[in-house]
Amino acid sequence: MKGYTLKLSIYELTINRVGERNSEITYKNALETISEENEKEKMFSQFSAKFEKSFDSKFVLNYEGTKAIAIKSLNVIPTKNIIDGMLVGGLTGIEQDVYKTNSSTNTDKFILDNEVAALPYYFKLWMPLDSKVGILMVQSYTEAGVVMLIKDKIEHFFRQQNYAFIDNKFVPKEYKDNFKKFSTVNKLILTKTQMSQQARGALNTLFAAFEGLKVEIRVSGFNVNIDEFWQKMNKDKPLNANLSEFEMQNTGDYNVIATYQDVNGRQAQACLTKNFDILPNIILSDEIKEEGKEYPNYEKIREHTDAILEEVKKEIGYTPNDVE
Repeated sequence: MKGYTLKLSIYELTINRVGERNSEITYKNALETISEENEKEKMFSQFSAKFEKSFDSKFVLNYEGTKAIAIKSLNVIPTKNIIDGMLVGGLTGIEQDVYKTNSSTNTDKFILDNEVAALPYYFKLWMPLDSKVGILMVQSYTEAGVVMLIKDKIEHFFRQQNYAFIDNKFVPKEYKDNFKKFSTVNKLILTKTQMSQQARGALNTLFAAFEGLKVEIRVSGFNVNIDEFWQKMNKDKPLNANLSEFEMQNTGDYNVIATYQDVNGRQAQACLTKNFDILPNIILSDEIKEEGKEYPNYEKIREHTDAILEEVKKEIGYTPNDVE
Protein backbone atom coordinates (compact mmCIF):
# COMPACT_ATOMS: atom_id res chain seq x y z
CA MET A 1 0.00 0.00 0.00
CA LYS A 2 1.26 3.47 -0.86
CA GLY A 3 1.81 6.08 1.79
CA TYR A 4 3.73 6.32 5.02
CA THR A 5 4.07 3.44 7.47
CA LEU A 6 3.28 4.35 11.07
CA LYS A 7 5.59 2.78 13.64
CA LEU A 8 5.62 2.61 17.42
CA SER A 9 8.66 2.60 19.72
CA ILE A 10 8.25 1.41 23.32
CA TYR A 11 10.74 1.99 26.15
CA GLU A 12 10.84 0.71 29.72
CA LEU A 13 11.87 3.64 31.92
CA THR A 14 13.17 2.58 35.33
CA ILE A 15 13.39 5.68 37.51
CA ASN A 16 16.18 6.44 39.98
CA ARG A 17 17.72 9.46 41.60
CA VAL A 18 20.59 10.94 39.61
CA GLY A 19 23.81 9.09 40.43
CA GLU A 20 22.02 5.99 41.75
CA ARG A 21 20.99 2.77 40.01
CA ASN A 22 18.74 1.07 42.58
CA SER A 23 16.99 3.89 44.41
CA GLU A 24 14.12 2.79 46.64
CA ILE A 25 11.75 5.20 44.92
CA THR A 26 8.67 5.00 42.72
CA TYR A 27 7.08 7.36 40.24
CA LYS A 28 4.95 8.62 43.12
CA ASN A 29 8.07 10.02 44.81
CA ALA A 30 9.22 11.68 41.59
CA LEU A 31 5.84 13.17 40.71
CA GLU A 32 5.32 14.51 44.21
CA THR A 33 8.70 16.24 44.05
CA ILE A 34 8.23 17.64 40.56
CA SER A 35 4.60 18.72 40.96
CA GLU A 36 4.88 19.81 44.62
CA GLU A 37 1.49 18.12 45.12
CA ASN A 38 0.44 14.91 46.85
CA GLU A 39 -3.12 14.48 45.55
CA LYS A 40 -3.10 12.30 42.44
CA GLU A 41 -5.11 14.46 40.01
CA LYS A 42 -3.26 17.64 40.98
CA MET A 43 0.03 15.75 40.85
CA PHE A 44 -0.44 14.73 37.22
CA SER A 45 -1.93 18.10 36.26
CA GLN A 46 1.00 20.05 37.70
CA PHE A 47 3.53 17.63 36.22
CA SER A 48 1.95 18.13 32.80
CA ALA A 49 1.94 21.91 33.22
CA LYS A 50 5.62 21.99 34.20
CA PHE A 51 6.56 19.69 31.33
CA GLU A 52 4.73 21.96 28.88
CA LYS A 53 6.34 25.04 30.40
CA SER A 54 9.79 23.50 29.88
CA PHE A 55 9.27 23.98 26.13
CA ASP A 56 8.66 27.73 26.70
CA SER A 57 6.25 27.79 23.71
CA LYS A 58 9.21 27.08 21.44
CA PHE A 59 10.76 24.21 19.55
CA VAL A 60 13.37 22.15 21.41
CA LEU A 61 16.36 21.24 19.24
CA ASN A 62 18.70 18.27 19.39
CA TYR A 63 22.39 18.83 20.12
CA GLU A 64 23.31 19.08 16.44
CA GLY A 65 20.51 21.57 15.71
CA THR A 66 19.15 19.37 12.92
CA LYS A 67 15.85 18.23 14.49
CA ALA A 68 13.22 20.04 16.56
CA ILE A 69 10.05 19.21 18.51
CA ALA A 70 7.28 21.24 20.16
CA ILE A 71 4.04 20.49 21.99
CA LYS A 72 0.82 20.55 20.01
CA SER A 73 -1.49 19.16 22.71
CA LEU A 74 -1.14 17.47 26.12
CA ASN A 75 -3.73 15.40 27.94
CA VAL A 76 -3.73 14.10 31.50
CA ILE A 77 -5.46 10.84 32.48
CA PRO A 78 -4.73 10.42 36.22
CA THR A 79 -7.01 7.38 36.57
CA LYS A 80 -4.66 5.51 34.21
CA ASN A 81 -1.42 7.16 35.39
CA ILE A 82 -0.98 8.51 31.87
CA ILE A 83 0.07 11.73 30.18
CA ASP A 84 -0.23 11.66 26.41
CA GLY A 85 -0.62 14.00 23.48
CA MET A 86 0.64 15.16 20.13
CA LEU A 87 4.01 16.74 19.46
CA VAL A 88 5.12 18.30 16.20
CA GLY A 89 8.64 17.89 14.96
CA GLY A 90 11.00 17.38 12.07
CA LEU A 91 14.11 18.64 10.32
CA THR A 92 15.52 22.12 10.84
CA GLY A 93 18.82 23.96 10.56
CA ILE A 94 19.06 23.68 6.78
CA GLU A 95 17.42 25.62 3.96
CA GLN A 96 15.05 23.52 1.86
CA ASP A 97 13.37 24.25 -1.45
CA VAL A 98 9.70 23.29 -1.77
CA TYR A 99 8.47 21.86 -5.08
CA LYS A 100 5.29 20.29 -6.37
CA THR A 101 5.79 16.64 -7.28
CA ASN A 102 4.63 17.20 -10.87
CA SER A 103 7.21 19.90 -11.61
CA SER A 104 10.93 20.30 -10.89
CA THR A 105 11.20 23.79 -12.38
CA ASN A 106 12.30 26.75 -10.28
CA THR A 107 10.36 27.43 -7.11
CA ASP A 108 9.94 30.49 -4.94
CA LYS A 109 8.90 28.49 -1.86
CA PHE A 110 11.48 27.77 0.80
CA ILE A 111 11.89 26.44 4.31
CA LEU A 112 14.58 28.58 5.96
CA ASP A 113 17.23 27.22 8.31
CA ASN A 114 15.38 28.67 11.32
CA GLU A 115 12.10 26.98 10.32
CA VAL A 116 10.90 23.41 10.93
CA ALA A 117 9.39 20.98 8.41
CA ALA A 118 7.11 19.42 11.03
CA LEU A 119 4.90 16.34 11.28
CA PRO A 120 2.65 15.34 14.21
CA TYR A 121 3.90 12.60 16.56
CA TYR A 122 1.85 10.83 19.23
CA PHE A 123 3.38 9.95 22.59
CA LYS A 124 2.15 8.21 25.74
CA LEU A 125 3.93 8.27 29.12
CA TRP A 126 2.65 5.79 31.73
CA MET A 127 3.92 6.52 35.25
CA PRO A 128 2.47 4.07 37.83
CA LEU A 129 2.67 5.59 41.30
CA ASP A 130 3.35 2.20 42.90
CA SER A 131 6.26 1.19 40.71
CA LYS A 132 9.67 2.42 39.58
CA VAL A 133 9.13 1.04 36.05
CA GLY A 134 7.18 3.20 33.60
CA ILE A 135 6.53 2.97 29.88
CA LEU A 136 7.11 5.52 27.10
CA MET A 137 5.48 5.03 23.69
CA VAL A 138 6.33 7.22 20.69
CA GLN A 139 4.77 6.96 17.24
CA SER A 140 6.92 7.70 14.21
CA TYR A 141 7.00 7.48 10.43
CA THR A 142 10.57 6.50 9.54
CA GLU A 143 13.80 5.59 11.25
CA ALA A 144 15.01 9.15 10.64
CA GLY A 145 12.26 10.76 12.68
CA VAL A 146 12.37 12.54 16.04
CA VAL A 147 11.68 9.57 18.36
CA MET A 148 15.03 9.84 20.15
CA LEU A 149 14.66 13.60 20.54
CA ILE A 150 11.24 13.12 22.21
CA LYS A 151 12.69 10.47 24.51
CA ASP A 152 15.74 12.63 25.29
CA LYS A 153 13.54 15.64 26.09
CA ILE A 154 11.47 13.64 28.60
CA GLU A 155 14.62 12.23 30.22
CA HIS A 156 16.19 15.71 30.34
CA PHE A 157 13.08 17.11 32.03
CA PHE A 158 13.32 14.46 34.77
CA ARG A 159 17.08 14.96 35.11
CA GLN A 160 16.54 18.65 35.81
CA GLN A 161 14.49 17.48 38.81
CA ASN A 162 17.33 15.15 39.93
CA TYR A 163 15.81 11.95 38.51
CA ALA A 164 17.30 9.67 35.88
CA PHE A 165 16.23 6.60 33.89
CA ILE A 166 17.63 3.24 33.00
CA ASP A 167 15.90 2.73 29.67
CA ASN A 168 15.43 -0.39 27.57
CA LYS A 169 13.63 -0.77 24.30
CA PHE A 170 10.62 -3.08 24.60
CA VAL A 171 8.61 -5.06 22.06
CA PRO A 172 5.55 -7.09 23.18
CA LYS A 173 5.70 -10.86 22.63
CA GLU A 174 2.80 -10.78 20.16
CA TYR A 175 4.78 -8.59 17.76
CA LYS A 176 7.91 -10.71 18.13
CA ASP A 177 6.02 -13.93 17.44
CA ASN A 178 4.18 -12.45 14.47
CA PHE A 179 7.45 -11.17 13.00
CA LYS A 180 9.12 -14.58 13.35
CA LYS A 181 6.09 -16.31 11.83
CA PHE A 182 6.61 -14.52 8.52
CA SER A 183 10.41 -14.31 8.57
CA THR A 184 13.47 -16.26 7.51
CA VAL A 185 17.17 -16.07 8.42
CA ASN A 186 19.32 -14.52 5.69
CA LYS A 187 22.55 -13.53 7.42
CA LEU A 188 24.92 -14.80 10.15
CA ILE A 189 27.43 -12.44 11.76
CA LEU A 190 30.27 -13.35 14.11
CA THR A 191 31.80 -10.33 15.85
CA LYS A 192 35.04 -10.28 17.84
CA THR A 193 36.36 -7.39 19.95
CA GLN A 194 39.08 -7.16 22.60
CA MET A 195 41.76 -9.11 20.76
CA SER A 196 45.23 -9.43 22.22
CA GLN A 197 48.05 -7.37 20.74
CA GLN A 198 49.65 -10.59 19.45
CA ALA A 199 46.45 -11.61 17.63
CA ARG A 200 46.00 -8.13 16.17
CA GLY A 201 49.58 -8.14 14.95
CA ALA A 202 49.18 -11.62 13.46
CA LEU A 203 46.45 -10.26 11.19
CA ASN A 204 48.65 -7.37 10.14
CA THR A 205 51.35 -5.51 12.06
CA LEU A 206 49.49 -2.32 11.13
CA PHE A 207 46.66 -3.34 13.49
CA ALA A 208 48.79 -4.34 16.50
CA ALA A 209 48.58 -0.97 18.29
CA PHE A 210 44.79 -0.60 17.98
CA GLU A 211 43.11 -1.98 21.13
CA GLY A 212 39.65 -1.27 19.72
CA LEU A 213 40.14 -3.46 16.68
CA LYS A 214 36.95 -5.31 15.65
CA VAL A 215 36.67 -8.37 13.43
CA GLU A 216 33.41 -9.35 11.73
CA ILE A 217 32.74 -12.51 9.77
CA ARG A 218 29.56 -12.25 7.71
CA VAL A 219 27.82 -15.11 5.94
CA SER A 220 24.97 -14.13 3.61
CA GLY A 221 23.32 -15.17 0.35
CA PHE A 222 21.08 -17.80 1.98
CA ASN A 223 17.43 -17.82 3.06
CA VAL A 224 16.37 -20.43 5.66
CA ASN A 225 13.34 -20.99 7.87
CA ILE A 226 14.09 -19.79 11.43
CA ASP A 227 13.33 -23.12 13.16
CA GLU A 228 15.32 -25.09 10.58
CA PHE A 229 18.25 -22.68 10.89
CA TRP A 230 18.62 -23.12 14.65
CA GLN A 231 17.99 -26.87 14.49
CA LYS A 232 20.91 -27.29 12.10
CA MET A 233 23.13 -24.59 13.57
CA ASN A 234 25.62 -25.59 16.26
CA LYS A 235 25.36 -22.67 18.68
CA ASP A 236 28.70 -23.62 20.27
CA LYS A 237 30.45 -23.61 16.90
CA PRO A 238 28.36 -21.86 14.21
CA LEU A 239 31.05 -22.27 11.53
CA ASN A 240 33.06 -25.43 10.86
CA ALA A 241 36.24 -23.44 10.46
CA ASN A 242 39.37 -22.79 12.48
CA LEU A 243 38.97 -19.27 13.88
CA SER A 244 41.73 -19.53 16.47
CA GLU A 245 43.82 -16.88 14.69
CA PHE A 246 41.05 -14.43 15.61
CA GLU A 247 40.91 -15.79 19.18
CA MET A 248 37.42 -17.11 18.41
CA GLN A 249 37.73 -20.71 19.60
CA ASN A 250 34.58 -20.62 21.76
CA THR A 251 31.27 -18.76 21.37
CA GLY A 252 32.00 -17.04 24.68
CA ASP A 253 34.88 -15.30 22.91
CA TYR A 254 32.70 -13.55 20.33
CA ASN A 255 29.15 -12.47 19.57
CA VAL A 256 26.80 -14.42 17.31
CA ILE A 257 24.02 -12.54 15.52
CA ALA A 258 21.43 -13.85 13.04
CA THR A 259 19.46 -11.44 10.88
CA TYR A 260 15.75 -12.18 10.40
CA GLN A 261 13.86 -10.66 7.47
CA ASP A 262 10.10 -10.72 6.97
CA VAL A 263 8.10 -10.78 3.72
CA ASN A 264 8.08 -6.97 3.60
CA GLY A 265 11.86 -6.71 3.83
CA ARG A 266 11.87 -5.51 7.44
CA GLN A 267 14.75 -6.86 9.52
CA ALA A 268 15.55 -7.67 13.14
CA GLN A 269 18.66 -9.16 14.71
CA ALA A 270 18.75 -12.12 17.10
CA CYS A 271 21.80 -12.15 19.38
CA LEU A 272 23.13 -15.27 21.15
CA THR A 273 24.07 -13.31 24.29
CA LYS A 274 20.46 -12.14 24.59
CA ASN A 275 18.97 -15.63 24.10
CA PHE A 276 18.15 -14.74 20.49
CA ASP A 277 15.58 -12.18 21.56
CA ILE A 278 14.57 -9.77 18.80
CA LEU A 279 13.25 -6.21 18.75
CA PRO A 280 11.41 -5.79 15.44
CA ASN A 281 9.69 -2.56 14.50
CA ILE A 282 6.11 -2.32 15.75
CA ILE A 283 4.02 -1.46 12.71
CA LEU A 284 0.71 0.30 13.30
CA SER A 285 -2.39 -0.23 11.20
CA ASP A 286 -3.34 2.37 8.59
CA GLU A 287 -6.78 2.32 10.20
CA ILE A 288 -5.56 4.65 12.95
CA LYS A 289 -4.63 7.37 10.46
CA GLU A 290 -6.62 10.57 10.16
CA GLU A 291 -9.05 10.16 7.27
CA GLY A 292 -7.36 11.20 4.03
CA LYS A 293 -4.06 11.91 5.82
CA GLU A 294 -0.82 10.08 6.53
CA TYR A 295 -0.59 10.98 10.22
CA PRO A 296 -2.46 9.38 13.15
CA ASN A 297 -5.87 10.32 14.51
CA TYR A 298 -5.37 11.13 18.19
CA GLU A 299 -8.43 9.27 19.53
CA LYS A 300 -7.71 6.17 17.45
CA ILE A 301 -4.03 5.91 18.35
CA ARG A 302 -4.73 6.62 22.02
CA GLU A 303 -7.24 3.77 22.16
CA HIS A 304 -4.93 1.45 20.24
CA THR A 305 -1.88 2.14 22.42
CA ASP A 306 -4.01 1.79 25.57
CA ALA A 307 -4.65 -1.81 24.51
CA ILE A 308 -0.94 -2.38 23.81
CA LEU A 309 -0.05 -0.89 27.20
CA GLU A 310 -2.30 -3.40 28.98
CA GLU A 311 -0.34 -6.24 27.35
CA VAL A 312 2.97 -4.58 28.23
CA LYS A 313 1.92 -4.35 31.89
CA LYS A 314 1.33 -8.11 31.95
CA GLU A 315 4.67 -8.88 30.32
CA ILE A 316 6.71 -6.71 32.69
CA GLY A 317 4.88 -8.30 35.64
CA TYR A 318 3.14 -5.14 36.85
CA THR A 319 0.59 -5.72 39.61
CA PRO A 320 -1.20 -2.54 40.74
CA ASN A 321 -1.31 -1.55 44.39
CA ASP A 322 -3.72 0.93 45.92
CA VAL A 323 -1.54 4.04 45.78
CA GLU A 324 -3.08 7.50 45.60
